[in-house]
Parts: sequence; C-alpha cells; structure tokens
Amino acid sequence: LQSSRADLGWPQPSPRCPCPPASMLPVQSPTKLFEFGQANVEWLTVERPNVPLEPDLFGFTVCSVVRDFYHLEIRRGSRLNRISRLLATLTLTAVCVSTQVFLLSQVTRFVAARGVHDIRLAYDAYEQHMYGNHTWVASFSPTLENRGVGGLASGNFKPELFHSLAPDVQDTVCRIPLSQPMFIFVVLYIWTLTCVAELRASTELLDSLIWQTDCCQSMARSLEDEDGEAGGKFVVARLTAFMKGALVSCVIIQRVCITCYLMWIGSRWLLATANFCDLILNSVGLEFVLHLKDVLYLALVPRRSKLDLEDTVLKPTTTTTTSEPESLSVFVGTLGWSLFA
Repeated sequence: LQSSRADLGWPQPSPRCPCPPASMLPVQSPTKLFEFGQANVEWLTVERPNVPLEPDLFGFTVCSVVRDFYHLEIRRGSRLNRISRLLATLTLTAVCVSTQVFLLSQVTRFVAARGVHDIRLAYDAYEQHMYGNHTWVASFSPTLENRGVGGLASGNFKPELFHSLAPDVQDTVCRIPLSQPMFIFVVLYIWTLTCVAELRASTELLDSLIWQTDCCQSMARSLEDEDGEAGGKFVVARLTAFMKGALVSCVIIQRVCITCYLMWIGSRWLLATANFCDLILNSVGLEFVLHLKDVLYLALVPRRSKLDLEDTVLKPTTTTTTSEPESLSVFVGTLGWSLFA
C-alpha cells in the first residue's frame, strides 16, 4: 500500500493518522466531472415513442382515411373494399357529429333554457318578498328580474319574511346550486376537467398528425413500416396538403367545437338544476354525449378495422427531437391543464 501511494505521488500519511486527509485525495478535473454529468443526463433521457391513435370513432376515421387512400394510390387490394370502408367511416362520423349536435340543440332548447327560466322566476319572487318590494329591475330580457336595494347589509332585507314565502318558492330557492357554492364548484370543476381532457387530446392529435407530419405530393408515400418487418405497425410519416386540411376540418375542428359548446351548455345546465340529486345525474348524462364517439366505435366498427387502428401510429408530439430529457416541465408541466380548467 505504501509503495502504491509513492507510485501515485501521494504524500505519506503519519502513523497516527491511518486515513489520508482530504487534501491528500486526488481531485477530478472539471472536464471529467462534466463528462460524468453528461452521462447522467443521457441516462435520464428517454426516447419519445410513436403515438397510437385513440380507440374511438375519430381515431378510426384518421386510420381509415389514411390507410385506404394509401392502398388506393399504390393499387393494392380491392378498390371496392377500400372505397366501401371509406364511405362507411365517413357516414359513421357524420352520424356521430349530427347526433351530438342534435342532442346539444335539444338540451339547450328544452332542458337548460327551461331550468334557467324557472330559477330566475323563483329568485325574482324571493327577492321581492324578502326585500318588501324595495327592489330595482336588474334585467328585462328574457325575463323580468328584480333585485333588492342595498343588499343584505341594508335594512331592507327581512330574514323573518322567509317563513311567509310560498312553499314551492322556498323549495326551489333552497335547491339552487349556487346556494351551496363549494359543492357546485367541485361538480363544475370535474365536468370542465373532463372537457379539457378532450381538448388536450385534440391538440396532441393536431400536433402529431399535422405539424409533425411532412407534406408530400401523393398518398402513396404516406405510410412507412415502423420496424421493417412484414405485418408490423405503420407510421403516418407524410400527408398531402389536401388530406391535412380534410382531417383538420372533419375531425379536429368538429371535435373541438362540440367539446367547447358542450362544456358551456353543460355548465349552464348544471347551474340551473334545482335539485342536488339531479345535479349528479345530469353531469353523467352530459358525459354520455361527450363519449358518444366511443360508444359508436365499440358497437359498430368491425374487428378488422380495429386491428388496422392498433397497427397505425403517429409521430411523437415534439417540435425538435424525439428524445426527452428529465426536466421540471416534463414532470409537472401538464398540471397547467388543471389551471386552464
């Protein structure tokens, strides 16, 4: 050991100090420390995998349109089969969107509007009675709405008059969702977060399918074999400008518009639900309209088409490279969607 220390050029320790002091230990150069840090960064870096299509009707529409146009361009297989599946896919998508629009229009007309109207009338009667007709007109349209003068701090508000209020008005006013703000806030937040999840999926589809996919002149160059083996997965590597515009119009824009409108009309309906039991049931009913695309996909899409969807992937949602190093934004950045909700 002593000879080894002498060979390395270390000072010899004293007999009373069997361990060398810190000043006697070798110091690594900054270059080696930097290389060690770089190795750690590379070890913590992960490769972004290709993105699978969502197993719903919109994901199936993307798969069918890209695959069928690709096979039609390279003249592989039966043209009748490909054209028939294209027409069936577009018909299913049109039925899904039309059904969602119809349900939303009917909810707006018969459900939400009626609930808002009834609550406005009940609260108008409550304000006039509790303030002893010391009210002012807050709105003339769509209904006449009166509000108390001076608010609760004024002497016009008479809490003792509540017992003489009509029983039906008492029941309606006590069951207004905003009378329990914490409860309605949690319900609305969960509903909004459900819609935000749909919007996030739409933005990621836009990034992978449109921004990260190159343009080409023919759909014959749209698909690439992912692993080079027969029967493997195919990556949507290129799309024509016309195909990108068609997919954005028929899939992404429609999905975003329906989600945004459903989020607004659903929140309005939940706020106008004068029954706490019905509040939960109505939120479940709204989610059914939002997930109609999943129901139609599971019920009506053939098994062979589902296998094609599983074997079709998109490029990763990134703007610079397929690798993703460890960072704070990577670990907790998606929590920003909760603030957006």
